[in-house]
Order: sequence, then C-alpha cells, then structure tokens
Amino acid sequence: MSGKTIETASRSEYPHPQHHDVFMRDVVTAAENPALSVHRGRIAPGGEILPHIHAGQTETFYILSGEAVCTMGEDEITFAAGACGVAPAGIRHGLRNAGSEPVDLLALFTPPLK
Repeated sequence: MSGKTIETASRSEYPHPQHHDVFMRDVVTAAENPALSVHRGRIAPGGEILPHIHAGQTETFYILSGEAVCTMGEDEITFAAGACGVAPAGIRHGLRNAGSEPVDLLALFTPPLK
C-alpha cells in the first residue's frame, strides 16, 4: 500500500442531511484510512449542527475560521478560529453559527464515520 495525497477541493460538497445550512466534504474515509475519517464542514450564518450524540465515535472538531457557539454536554462555549473540541462517544455536542460569516471547520472521527 502506498501513501495518498487528497486535494480537499476535489471532493464534492453536499448539504448535511440532518442539520440546517451545514455543508460537508468527505476528505478521508475508511477507504483511505481505516483508523479515522476527516470531513471539511461549512456552517452558513444562522446554520446549526444540532446537538447530537455519536454512539460509536469520538468526534474532534477544529474551527478554521468564523465563530460558533459550541454545545458540549450541558455547557455552551463560544469557539473562534483555532478552538478545538473533543466529544467522546456518548457526549452531546453541536455547533451554531450566530455570526455573519461562515464557520469553516474540520471534523475527525475515530473510528471512521464513513
């Protein structure tokens, strides 16, 4: 097996089927890395990744740009560019864009979501 370079822009963006004004790109899936998946996300102003729980994955998300209100368990925290959250399996979490600019983020899942 050899290494692989993936151009994020070459991956199609699609609307997230469960969240409002959230768009995703599957950058790395289990087909490329059986240990984790990487997804590029964009939350439009007013959009939200509704609070939810992953039963079998830890989600690590890193804010690249913009500002979002992060729900983590019972807490709400404002996340700006450079903030990173880790939601272990079973922990309720979500992100809401309350600003006027898009929020760009990376979401990593272990084990892979897809």
